[in-house]
Amino acid sequence: MSHGRGPAPWLFLFGALGWTWTLIGLAALSGQSATDPAGLVLLICGGLGPVIVASVLVSRGYWDAALDRSWTAFLVRCLDPRTLSARGYLVIIALIGCVALGPVVLDPAADLAGVAAGPTTFLIIGAVFGALEEPGWRGYAQEGLQRRCSVVTASLLIGLFWAAWHLPLFFVPGTYQAGLGLGTAAFWAFMLALVVGSPVYGWLYNRLGRVAFGAVLYHAGGNVARELLPDANPVIALGVEAALAAILVAAAWRWMRISRPSATAGSSRAPSCR
Repeated sequence: MSHGRGPAPWLFLFGALGWTWTLIGLAALSGQSATDPAGLVLLICGGLGPVIVASVLVSRGYWDAALDRSWTAFLVRCLDPRTLSARGYLVIIALIGCVALGPVVLDPAADLAGVAAGPTTFLIIGAVFGALEEPGWRGYAQEGLQRRCSVVTASLLIGLFWAAWHLPLFFVPGTYQAGLGLGTAAFWAFMLALVVGSPVYGWLYNRLGRVAFGAVLYHAGGNVARELLPDANPVIALGVEAALAAILVAAAWRWMRISRPSATAGSSRAPSCR
């Protein structure tokens, strides 16, 4: 591993977008569905974009050697359950309960008696791919961006890329996103929920001591919980995401409105989000 370059969050964000759009775009352009073998392979490879791009950048020295000296060390740290305290686990369970159960309770059309596990495949995909996205989005991009701008700004920028990253899935038959429909109210609610919900991940990452596994567990657990619960109106789900983000940002505004420099930085605030 080369040293001295530091994190390259913008390179990661555009790299992850390019990787995923290319592979999942091939599935869409070739008419493959999520259930076709070739389409499934392209979806899986495309979904691994964030973790692959982050690992490559770390291996090329675009990272903080004080945190990790190799891409394997980076992944082990991001996915290590021991980095999270018992209190952290409780916080994450509570947050998952809010974002997963809240929309179901608030939606009068939701069938509360219809709680049942979805197909095992969906549960596994939701858990594994939700977890494997986060070393990239929060473990790499959040850490890198918030050294240059405020935690809130970094989180929202990641949310925009995170939403755009999902866009090709709307063109692949058989995906959850394709079921929502392109340009519908459910489409916009889904995309906006990713943007407004991103500060919750930024809050988690920093509140738990810049521990990426917190975001990993929150994302994976949230995907599984939503799969187990009845479907709720996406607009209501957006409202719950926005309300939770607003509460956490307001409660932690004193530190979320400033940057979080590296441990070796000499300044308490970085210059600009460049």
